[in-house]
Amino acid sequence: MSILLRGLAPLLLLLTAVGADAAGWPDARYDPEIPTLEAVVGHAPGERITTPEQAWSYLRALAAAAPARTRLVEYARSWEGRPLVYLLVGSRERIAAVDATKAGMQRLADPRGLSDAEAERLIARLPAVVWLAYGVHGNEISPTDAALLTAYHLLAAQDDPRVERMRAETLVGIDPMQNPDGRARFVHHYRQTFGIEPAPDAIAAERREPWPNGRTNHYLFDLNRDWLPLTQPEVRGRVATFLEFHPLVHVDLHEMGTDRTYYFPPPADPWNPHITDTQRTMLDSYGRTIAGWFDRFGFAYFNRDVYDAYYPGYGDSWPAFQGSVGMTFEMASARGRVGMRRDGSLVTYDDGVQHHFVASLATIEAAAEHRERFLRNFLAYRRSALAGEHGGAREYLLPLTGDPGAVGKLASRLVEHGLEVRRTVRALEHCETTLPEGSFVVAGRQPAGRMVRTFLEAESPMDPAFLAEQERRRSLGLRAELYDVLGWSLPKLYGVEVVPCDRTLDTGTEPFEGPWVPPYAAPAPTEVAWLVPWGTRAAGRFLAGAQRAGLEVRGADEAFVSAGRSWPRGTLIVRVADQGPGERALLHAAVSELAAASGAEVVATDTSWTEEGPSFGADAVRRLPAPRVALAWDEPTSAYSAGNTRFVLEQQFGYPVVPVRVSDLARPELDRFDVLILPDGGDYAGALGEAGVARLKAWVEQGGVLVAMSGGMRFLADEAVALLPTERERRADTAAEEGEAPEAGAGTVLADVGAYQRAILPEDPPPDPLPGVLLRAEADPDHWLTVGVDAVNFLVEGRDVYRPLTLDAGWNALRFAGRETIAAGGHLWAENRDQWAFKPAVAVAEHGRGLAIGFVADPTWRAALDGAGVVFLNAVLRAPGHTERVR
Repeated sequence: MSILLRGLAPLLLLLTAVGADAAGWPDARYDPEIPTLEAVVGHAPGERITTPEQAWSYLRALAAAAPARTRLVEYARSWEGRPLVYLLVGSRERIAAVDATKAGMQRLADPRGLSDAEAERLIARLPAVVWLAYGVHGNEISPTDAALLTAYHLLAAQDDPRVERMRAETLVGIDPMQNPDGRARFVHHYRQTFGIEPAPDAIAAERREPWPNGRTNHYLFDLNRDWLPLTQPEVRGRVATFLEFHPLVHVDLHEMGTDRTYYFPPPADPWNPHITDTQRTMLDSYGRTIAGWFDRFGFAYFNRDVYDAYYPGYGDSWPAFQGSVGMTFEMASARGRVGMRRDGSLVTYDDGVQHHFVASLATIEAAAEHRERFLRNFLAYRRSALAGEHGGAREYLLPLTGDPGAVGKLASRLVEHGLEVRRTVRALEHCETTLPEGSFVVAGRQPAGRMVRTFLEAESPMDPAFLAEQERRRSLGLRAELYDVLGWSLPKLYGVEVVPCDRTLDTGTEPFEGPWVPPYAAPAPTEVAWLVPWGTRAAGRFLAGAQRAGLEVRGADEAFVSAGRSWPRGTLIVRVADQGPGERALLHAAVSELAAASGAEVVATDTSWTEEGPSFGADAVRRLPAPRVALAWDEPTSAYSAGNTRFVLEQQFGYPVVPVRVSDLARPELDRFDVLILPDGGDYAGALGEAGVARLKAWVEQGGVLVAMSGGMRFLADEAVALLPTERERRADTAAEEGEAPEAGAGTVLADVGAYQRAILPEDPPPDPLPGVLLRAEADPDHWLTVGVDAVNFLVEGRDVYRPLTLDAGWNALRFAGRETIAAGGHLWAENRDQWAFKPAVAVAEHGRGLAIGFVADPTWRAALDGAGVVFLNAVLRAPGHTERVR
């Protein structure tokens, strides 16, 4: 069979070819009243790559053909305005009782006061809600067609006892396309590059997408990792929908590398310690059912490898902490219509559709078979968390101190996660902690208490045996078997104080249902100035808004006392006299509007006299002009980092950013910009070339501010670039214990296994990579870049440890803390703790009239590091006030 014919083979031919003795849905007959995909859009499942518009058209056709057995719901809109929808499929009785099902599952989800008799009545009548979510990564294309085929099969199959049981025992939610913007980007690329037959070669243009590829959404986020920070509308809508239905199982269907086969649970080690043994048993039940069908079809598969169950922010892990079962399915990807493995075998688009279709129906079958048992397990999970089992009896106090907006945002996010939060109605003292009025309390004894623990504790401990095995692997120079980051504590990410407390606060609180609204006090009119204390994200939004509005803003690099009040370093000053001629009433209205929109504290003052510290006209009070900000875009930047950075500035602070392709950074138009951000990325020097590097250095020397992060800082520190006078370190423990290394060819004696392991390591190795942990960095209080900041937690991955800058070359504005306090969240290897202590986290150097600022770690990581927001804004919005750029 030719590649073309293989690529066009209809999926249903394969299903009927299973054999005459194959019982159940492979031999189902189909109701002609239910339209096929081909009848609606012109191609069968797996025959062509279905566009988002075609998928929606088909879902509407199914809903119109079977209105009593479906419900089509739009639950969110993407950044680009595309609808996100789900299709509920069930029997007439199940669809008619959708609202009753929601109410019943929510009653089981909060079993306080639920009698055993009432629980049994609910379990007897409730369906097993199954949620199938397809294509969260836009270039993982086969899941969407599998979703459409699954919906068709559930509606159209006739005289099939298995399907009849699925309809009777389950309510199935089908989310066919979790990332329509990314899918549209992939389809657009594919249509531009395909020819008269599919090309399977790894280097074929149709299988190699240009930057940023279709994996991500509009802001280039990996939506499968946003379930923890909840920054993107696609995921926030998905979580809200989950909490309506509380499905017993939530499946995330993906694609992976072409050379693999098919993955389904059980997952690999490590497991999050807050996943229960019962949930692991249920995963095994689903896995056995899927394996049975895959064996029948002859599909190769693997499990207990690669994909672990540790990070709680995936579509397959987050549901587990609500008491459900979450699963990931991964299919070898054709990355087009057909792809060739290294061994010469082919993987087709319709192969992916077939495998995901089979796995989807097997999941529904398992849920139908075990409906009552799984419902009882869900109820038992929620009851056990209410009882404080598994160490969940403590409470977590969130004092409304520091940055109140960050505290309130965290509390609001917890509510969005379906967690119960209380707010103090008066000032209290509890667990040796002062709780101002409006502080928050989160109890571990609540139905989703295990989620509370894994979100709010600094670390979710891994199994000691697993850790010991990773230490053994690392001693041999092998990669640790970890799939994602190890540090994710939300208070640490937000820079918020959390106090664990083992006593219950049972007075002086009320339920908090969010969102948190900052108290607004309208600033009084003044003839002199308005002051805004710096150090909060609200103040950052005020500065961004004032600069965009054309107001003249100054910033005090030193603390001062005015009218008896102490004002911190970084305080913003909006002098009336700086604003030029105009109506004072209009100016007051503009400042008031900015205060209300930002949530910042804005205080009028009728004097510029200071009792201590600099006066408003001193050198330490800098004019902060509105900068034009460029962001390096396209190769070799990391799409994630570029998108996260743009999102943080545009959506969290409301400041415009101009993406500029790296290949255009050498053009004269760069002079129109005041700030250039180099996100994490690869070989900037190679992409720019010698002339481009020289042009960039000249731009800095003329007064530009170059802000680089992670891989971008690697570029600044490159010996050939030398914009940051530092260098990356090698591993600190490379010297042999016995002294100097022997001469080449000399004989050696290896006395023990430890000596052998040292002997097989490469000479002069780099530091061991950090697997994604939160490290605490402490601020130098004498540098303007740290105004408003005492300490920041950065999410650090990789092995880029830098030598501290010397005082004659620059400043280490923030340095990582000492070995005893550096670990802020997640497991940190001992040698990492030693080598990273006191090394630079943020460094700055002057060049001519401009500045180079390097962040060792990305301060915009997943748009979740709210605690790093102030120092990032210092680098972007305040740094131009510390240059001598001619304007």
